Amino acid sequence: MVKVRRPDESGTNGEISPQEFERLLGETRNVENVQPGEIVSGSVVSVGKEWVFVDIGSKAEGMIALEEFAELDGNTSVEVGDEIEAAVLTLRGGIHLTRSLRRSHQDSGILQDAYENQIPVEGLVKEVRKGGFGIEFGDSKDRLAFCPISQIDLRFVETPEQFVGQNFSFRIVEFSEGGRNIVVSRRALLEEEKEATARETREKLAVGAVVEGTVERIMPYGAFVNIGGLDGLVHVSEIAWDRVEDPNDHLTEGQRVTVKVMKFDAANDKLSLSIREAGADPWDNLEEHFSESQTVSGQVTRVEQYGAFVRIATGIEGLVHVSDMSWAGRVNHAADIVSAGDSVTVVVLNIDREKKRISLGMKQVQGDPFSGALEQINVGATVSGTVQRVGSGGVFVEITTGVVGFLPGSLSGVSRGESLGNAFKIGATVQLSVKEIDPERRRITLEAGDTESKVEQAEFKSYMKKQGVEETNQSLGTFGDLFKKALKDKDSK
Repeated sequence: MVKVRRPDESGTNGEISPQEFERLLGETRNVENVQPGEIVSGSVVSVGKEWVFVDIGSKAEGMIALEEFAELDGNTSVEVGDEIEAAVLTLRGGIHLTRSLRRSHQDSGILQDAYENQIPVEGLVKEVRKGGFGIEFGDSKDRLAFCPISQIDLRFVETPEQFVGQNFSFRIVEFSEGGRNIVVSRRALLEEEKEATARETREKLAVGAVVEGTVERIMPYGAFVNIGGLDGLVHVSEIAWDRVEDPNDHLTEGQRVTVKVMKFDAANDKLSLSIREAGADPWDNLEEHFSESQTVSGQVTRVEQYGAFVRIATGIEGLVHVSDMSWAGRVNHAADIVSAGDSVTVVVLNIDREKKRISLGMKQVQGDPFSGALEQINVGATVSGTVQRVGSGGVFVEITTGVVGFLPGSLSGVSRGESLGNAFKIGATVQLSVKEIDPERRRITLEAGDTESKVEQAEFKSYMKKQGVEETNQSLGTFGDLFKKALKDKDSK
């Protein structure tokens, strides 16, 4: 409820009229100190049944309608001593102030004063029209002002219906035909308010400051956040410590966020912000959770040809190189082993704090099969294996899961000049001998049985074919025996 106070002890039950107030002030009021449209602040000196009287300084006092302090429940809550800010509406009959022209006080004369002095007026968004809205002022329900859709808000309006039924303050930008043609703008007031706040922000803002802001716009490359009237960009890489593919997955327009000022160019109003830097860096206490050789669980976030990135904690990603994915031979593409979204178990191989990099391994989780194979494979032993890959220098044969031996071309039994791929088909099973084992280099060298004799026979066959000697089905014997026999057969002819 309103608490009625008197500015002095002259006594009229605590109530004074505007005329009595003028008489009490006498010669102390100086209207030359203010102008219509000027924003002034002052202290409430008296509250009456219809008017609130305000001392605005410099021996000037103004009056403001009590209804401007009405709350939603119908009560008012203004008291002597309250500090308020208002605009000078007119100097006719005293200094009349307004915080925002309430619709119940509006008539053509008041609206014209508001237009001429650029005073905000309160209006009701009554309906959506083509290109904008119909705005109701006062009791003139049959004559609506027009607000272009571009002037109702600072942002692009996708659903105009959301504004219908709401009361806003507007600025009259066009007033003609005795008030029959009125065009208003809410955006003009919002921009002025934003700029006023921005001026204060520019003076106080500093790099490194952590402040609150509101997400204004979301783009594929980041989000614009308003802090004190200034819009700053939070790049997509600065939204979270985890990798962000789509800012919409983390932010919504209108959301309140805490940001850190990274860069600020006051002259050009260029502001770079970071949401993730406003919080703790997960690398700061990394050693409390992870160490080398530790086995951890994670989720594959991204797959490249050279490896897969695995998230093992918030803001902590490590790389599993293709060479650390499987013991079972060479991996050409990480996508052959894992896909984005897969849950995997990995071993921490290396932590580089300076570069904030972690190397992870998948194959190390199962242990090294090479060590176990050495207990069963000896030099000279005959082994069975599957042809895995044929290279220019030899054949790679998987002896057992994760253990691959190499068969050089010179030990394959295939004559020089002929294709290894013709003799060794990928996927075929072959019997070979273990020629050499190098545990340090993790290499097992294989050879085909009696390769020297096979090569000699192959080369001899090629030679005799060139000489026109037909091949027989009998045992050929050594190279010397074959050569002597060939000469003998030639002489007998």
